[in-house]
Amino acid sequence: MIMSQSQAPAASSPAGMDPGVSSCLTVQPGMTALLDSCDIDQAANLELRTSAGYAQPQTISLFRPDPPRRRTRQEDIEFILRPRQLTTRDIALLPGGAVTIRGPDAILVCDPAEAISFNATEAHRLHRGLAARVDVSTLSHTAKGIVLSARVPKLLPPQAVTIAPDATKSPIRTPFTGPVLIQWGIRGAVAWPLVTAPAAFAVAASIAASPLVRSGSGLINSISAIASDSWYAEDAEARSRLIAPALAEHLNDTLAASDPRLDLMAAFMEGSDGLVRRIGEMLGMLPSCFLPDPAAIPGAPPAAWRHGIAHIFNAADNLALLGLDRMLAPIATIHALRDLIDDAELLAFDDDGAPLPGSPTPLRSDTAMLLARNIAAHGRLGLAIPTPASPVDLYALAHDAAGVTGSQITAIAPCWGFCHRIDTDGEECGNAGWFGMGAGLDEMDVPLADFEHRT
Repeated sequence: MIMSQSQAPAASSPAGMDPGVSSCLTVQPGMTALLDSCDIDQAANLELRTSAGYAQPQTISLFRPDPPRRRTRQEDIEFILRPRQLTTRDIALLPGGAVTIRGPDAILVCDPAEAISFNATEAHRLHRGLAARVDVSTLSHTAKGIVLSARVPKLLPPQAVTIAPDATKSPIRTPFTGPVLIQWGIRGAVAWPLVTAPAAFAVAASIAASPLVRSGSGLINSISAIASDSWYAEDAEARSRLIAPALAEHLNDTLAASDPRLDLMAAFMEGSDGLVRRIGEMLGMLPSCFLPDPAAIPGAPPAAWRHGIAHIFNAADNLALLGLDRMLAPIATIHALRDLIDDAELLAFDDDGAPLPGSPTPLRSDTAMLLARNIAAHGRLGLAIPTPASPVDLYALAHDAAGVTGSQITAIAPCWGFCHRIDTDGEECGNAGWFGMGAGLDEMDVPLADFEHRT
């Protein structure tokens, strides 16, 4: 068996080892000792980030119990994985559609905790100011796929983002000082700072992202288009499937041929707590800028709300939609909404999502009460409201509406690509986390230096 440094005789400790070293064993040649029949449960650190700390994985086979008492002993292995070394700088799409900037010295991703939003007037001014700059790049989703072009096109497709290298030169002041990514919405926009990616995202970006090649200045063409099958993933499982082959290849290149090599790969690749699955889940927290259908609006809600969305698209003002379903008492719901919201139009839909006659109508009208009486048990109500000042304000309003009505609330703001649902039991799903209402990058990293697989 193996003895950790804290259990070894003082004379056997390598030169430079501090007296108070932790009991975690670092696997290196000449650092083993035999004990009678004692099981040691300390972890073996396989440090692969630097050549000085590199530990040959073959050595693990020396640490296993003898065959008669052999059990699965990979449970305490700690494995540090580094990104693949990159030699060029490019812009790429992570599995799921998030944008990353990759280079030999750094890998950048958006920090969702620092999102800021722009209204229609600000977005127009931002677009006009960036269109005059030659140091920006725009990713546009066309019928052929995602393409990268210089500058900002005059006419943008429904799905487009622009990367500016220096936010301090933006025509609208922002709190950012470095590179920034701007996602263009319908009558609005959102910006995120591009910051150094945590370890797990850096690994994924270095091995599984799809790079884009810039086309001619100011042009959008299909020469270097990337189809959606190389980056689109609707959930964590789909993202994991895109990551898995690249991670397996990376591990195959990193791990030397040895007896425990397949066991180590299994620890990373298999199970709900395997690294590939955990990275797939974490990537869902990054803003996803593109959908498989190039005509779709980012943050598009379920089809049940299609008529509500059509109404706010056609309105002269910039509107957001609060969708209500699973209502226990529609009449009481109207009264509660009147106490909460001053200015809104009420829309009523049947269980197939088709609008009922009489809508839209002002929330405080008699017709609103009539519509509430006429909706069936599975009918829905929608509130078209002036777009709040920020996604945070819309999120707070949706929470308040869910609380006072006891209904399921879906908050939709096409100007920012925002779509978030709050269920009657308090469960939530959607992309509010992309707009500053979730974890920051410092909270969502998979700690590769402490990754453990236990069986």
